[in-house]
Amino acid sequence: MKRIKRLKTKKKSIQKMVSALAIACLLAGCAQTSADEQKADETATQDQDTQEELLDGTTGAETADNGQETLPAGDAFTGESAADGHVDFDALQQINPDIFAWLYVPGTGIDIPVLQSHETDEYYKTHTPDGEEGAAGSVFTEMPNLMNMCDFNTILHGKDLEEDDWFYSLHKFEDGDFFRENEVFYLYLPDNVLTYEVVAAYYDEGTDILRRYDYTTYSGCQSYLEDMYGYKSMNKNMREGWDDLTPYHFLVTLDGSIREDNTQYVVVGALIEDAAGTIDRMILE
Repeated sequence: MKRIKRLKTKKKSIQKMVSALAIACLLAGCAQTSADEQKADETATQDQDTQEELLDGTTGAETADNGQETLPAGDAFTGESAADGHVDFDALQQINPDIFAWLYVPGTGIDIPVLQSHETDEYYKTHTPDGEEGAAGSVFTEMPNLMNMCDFNTILHGKDLEEDDWFYSLHKFEDGDFFRENEVFYLYLPDNVLTYEVVAAYYDEGTDILRRYDYTTYSGCQSYLEDMYGYKSMNKNMREGWDDLTPYHFLVTLDGSIREDNTQYVVVGALIEDAAGTIDRMILE
C-alpha cells in the first residue's frame, strides 16, 4: 500500500524550456545566466501569486477578442458563477447542502454546481440543483466517489443529448481546433481550487465507468488507462504530451448520457494544480 501525491507537469513545456536554454548557452556562452535566473525567479513568484489568487477568488474571467472580460451566465438555479474566480459555498449550501463542488469549463458555458445525494445514486438524474424534481436533473457524482476529489477517477455525470442539457456543450471538444485551444477546466471546493488539463475526449462504450474497474488497486487503474489509450472512437481527441498517465495521477471524467448506439461522450481531465495542496490518497499495489 502506498500513499501518493503527485501532479502531472506539462512535459512538452519543460522540453521547450530546456531546449531554449541550451541554445542560448551555446550561442552566448551563458552570458545571460544571471538574467535568466532573475526571470525564472519572477516567473516562480507569478505562479505563486496565481495560486494565492485562486484560493482568494480573484481570477477566472474569460477574455473576449476585444480584450474585455466577459462572464458566463452561471447557474440559473443558484445565481452563482465561477468565472470571476469565486464561489460562495455558504450561500450554495443554504440552497441545497448536497452541493459540494462547482465545475467551470471555460469556452463551453459550463459554470455549474456539482452534487452528491446521500439517499440514492439515481436522485440527481431527476432532481435539479435546488433539490426540486425536474427532467433536467443535475451534474452529480455517485456515492462511491469521494467528495474531496482524491479518487483516481471521479466521474461527473450530466445529460448531454439535448441543446439545453448540462453537458451538451462538451461536444465542442469533438472539434480538433477547440480541443487544442481549450486545455483546462476547474473544480472549486469549499477550501480548494483544482485545475485539470483536458487529456482526452471521445465516445466511450455505454457501460458504468465507475464500476467497470477497481480504482482502489494499481492494476485496476492501469486497466482503465490502457483502455482509454487504446479505445477507437469517432472524433477521439488526445492531448499531446499526455502519453504517460499512470495510476498515480488524479482524473476527472465528465460523462454524458448513454446514447442509442450504446456509447457515452466523455471528457477526461488530469489534475495539474492543487491550490491548497491537499490532494492525496492510498493505492494498493
